[in-house]
Order: sequence, then structure tokens, then C-alpha cells
Amino acid sequence: MTATRYVVRLSTRDGWRMLTDWEEREAVPMAEAVMRRYEGETMRVVFMMASPDPDARRWIAFYLTDLALLFDLRV
Repeated sequence: MTATRYVVRLSTRDGWRMLTDWEEREAVPMAEAVMRRYEGETMRVVFMMASPDPDARRWIAFYLTDLALLFDLRV
């Protein structure tokens, strides 16, 4: 079994953040924590994912998009 590395890169007004972990369930909460700092401005946060698993990339992208909309609508 090969290890899969999950990378989420976020571009914010303060610069780039690169979050990495060997587990999807660890990388996503880290990205959520960064996005939470920009609540009300999350539609300006750009994110990119890297993983050999296309389903994981797709799921993370959908989740972070929903999260950005939720944080943006709260304001």
C-alpha cells in the first residue's frame, strides 16, 4: 500500500499557505481553520489541491467551495 500525500494550497490576502498531511481527514480541517480566519472574505481565497486520488481532490474542492460560500453568507 502506498502512502498518499494530500496538499491544499490556499492563496489569501496575506499570501500563500501550503498545508500537507498523509491523511485527508487531517488536511481538510487545517484548510478550514485557515479559511475561517477570512470569514466574510472567503470568496477571495483561492485554493488548489494535489493528491494522486482524483476522487479525494474533487471531494476536497467541493467541500472547501461549500465552506467558502457558508462563511461568505454569514456576514
